[in-house]
Amino acid sequence: MRHNKLFLVLCSLLVVAGAVSAKETDEAQLKQERSAIDKRLAAAEAACYQKFAVNGCLRSARQQARSERAAVQQRENDLKDAARRERTDAHRQELQDKQAAAAEKAALGGAHPAPTGPRTHRPNPPAPSAHRSPANQSASVGNAEQARARRAQDAAQARQRLLDKQSAAAERAQALRRHQAQREASGHPQAAPLPDPP
Repeated sequence: MRHNKLFLVLCSLLVVAGAVSAKETDEAQLKQERSAIDKRLAAAEAACYQKFAVNGCLRSARQQARSERAAVQQRENDLKDAARRERTDAHRQELQDKQAAAAEKAALGGAHPAPTGPRTHRPNPPAPSAHRSPANQSASVGNAEQARARRAQDAAQARQRLLDKQSAAAERAQALRRHQAQREASGHPQAAPLPDPP
């Protein structure tokens, strides 16, 4: 059994290696074709600048290059689609192998097969409060009182912070008014206003 698995793994590695080298060869060929298209376009543009009707010549040369690039792009897309299909098939095969191995293990071990779908089992809900012991009930009452006291303390602290901020803002405003009054009293001329926009 292990020899069969090893053989399958080696065969798949050889196929993947062959596919990778073929893919690299195809990619290199497409890259060469793109560079050849660019070179032909540059030569055609240089020739167009020697003619009288430059714009028409450039337009036709660029149109030709676009159609050649579109053909190369189509081949690239076909290669990418094929690679995507191969990866999907390999992934699907891997999942089937895992499921088959799990089924075989379950059959040999007599255990239930592991579920492959999403887990739907939920933990048991907590017991209702009526079933709590008196010690637990008194502890929960104490916790509730502590939480209430904590919330009241937090609210008082928030009110104090707000009052502190308001008094600090009032002090800053008063200091600004004093500073402005001192500037006016010192006799410094006030800056001229900005001109009206046009």
